[in-house]
Amino acid sequence: MAAEPDPGSRRAARLAWLAFAVMLPIVVIFQQMSAHSSTTEPETAAITAPQGDEVEVAARLGARAAFSLGQGGGTFQSSVDESAGGSALQEFRAAISAGELVSHANAARRLGDVIADLENAESTDDTVAADQRAQLLADARLLEDYYRALDDDPDAAERLGDDALNGLVERHGFFGELVRIAPLPQDHELRTQVLDGALIPLFIMLIVLVVMGLAILAGLGLGITALVMVASGSIRMAMPRPKPGGSVYLESAVLFVACFAFLQIAQHLAALLGEQALAIAGLLSLPAQWLLLLVPLWPLLRGVTWSRLRDDLGLRNPKGVFVEILAGIAGYLALLPLLIAGVALMLVLLFVQQLIFPSDPDAAGPTNPILEMIKGLDPVMLVLLFTLATIWAPLCEELIFRGALFRHMRARLALPLAALLSAMVFGMMHGYAALQLIPVTILGFNFALLRAWRGSLIGPIVAHALNNAVVLTLLFALAFVLYG
Repeated sequence: MAAEPDPGSRRAARLAWLAFAVMLPIVVIFQQMSAHSSTTEPETAAITAPQGDEVEVAARLGARAAFSLGQGGGTFQSSVDESAGGSALQEFRAAISAGELVSHANAARRLGDVIADLENAESTDDTVAADQRAQLLADARLLEDYYRALDDDPDAAERLGDDALNGLVERHGFFGELVRIAPLPQDHELRTQVLDGALIPLFIMLIVLVVMGLAILAGLGLGITALVMVASGSIRMAMPRPKPGGSVYLESAVLFVACFAFLQIAQHLAALLGEQALAIAGLLSLPAQWLLLLVPLWPLLRGVTWSRLRDDLGLRNPKGVFVEILAGIAGYLALLPLLIAGVALMLVLLFVQQLIFPSDPDAAGPTNPILEMIKGLDPVMLVLLFTLATIWAPLCEELIFRGALFRHMRARLALPLAALLSAMVFGMMHGYAALQLIPVTILGFNFALLRAWRGSLIGPIVAHALNNAVVLTLLFALAFVLYG
């Protein structure tokens, strides 16, 4: 245990906890509002084009991959069918996908089934759903005739007309484009424009997935070895337990949460003022987030010396930077089984949630806002996003949550509880739906264990950067496969 408590007072600690109890719920509310608004579509009487929902992602991936590989259409269509979930709108779009991946006749048969289901649907007082079904029924009847005629009638596409095709694109996005290119030969310029360009990012995705698979196998071995070594006493926690008392590092964490809450409030106020204000706020938010790297320096203003601040936060490398980097990588791999268990738990709970609270059967399905965001960014913004995730987040979040907050809690709580509570705060600061915070929280727990094991923050920073780099690389590759 450290020889003396951290600077600060009990009174300052009580005030900091009070501020924490006010500010953290504000951040959580705004983050959950953002997560909810990004995964739900506004109610409208019109059918709107999908924005990265599961069926569109599966259809884009299947159509572009099959075009680049020259095979595998039936297999990819099976993934589309699994994503469709039985709603009329999703089955309609899956039928269009089948026209590209299986055959025109298969699409016509599926559309006939959709028409029968829509005609047999019970009446409803919900005028929005009724209007959508009427439009969907008209689209299905139009395309059933279209796909039936395509193989025998070369003029079928011309009879459909540009206005009808443009309407389908407006209502169904990528699926409307598949209708447009359905009669075109494989080497047609328009077909190439819609479907080409997936081969290289597919290869990158394959490499990343293979590396991830090998990492999981290595992690299982390292994790078992680590458990044996902990049980035998061969591994000891290098981080000394701080002496209870003081408040300065709790104050740092609270200041970070307060600044983050301010940025969230400013962003939402800008959205109320209009698109121009929101654009300005978006441009200012990036440098503002980088300025949050100054928050961990707060103890200097409270009289802590630079030398002590570095030691307290774990910015030291008694065995060398290279050793700590390797320890961060090895520790991340060894704790991967915990993360996989968290992902599995999240998926089970999402499945149970869907059973208890089933979604609207006429809904287009959940969207994927991350893929849509990557799709809309230019190369400069993609680089800035990557640096934010792989440099800013590991540095700033580790300094605050494992350097400051975990240290303050560890002085008062047992290691597992301090790691878990600091990880829960870390998780709640992220803008994901509630159940999706489970893997993020487990990551924070793992990083806290690394901090305690090594007594240094270098390992958690490296593990955090490695995790974000792998995830973003996979998402970037997937986005290029889907959107080119």
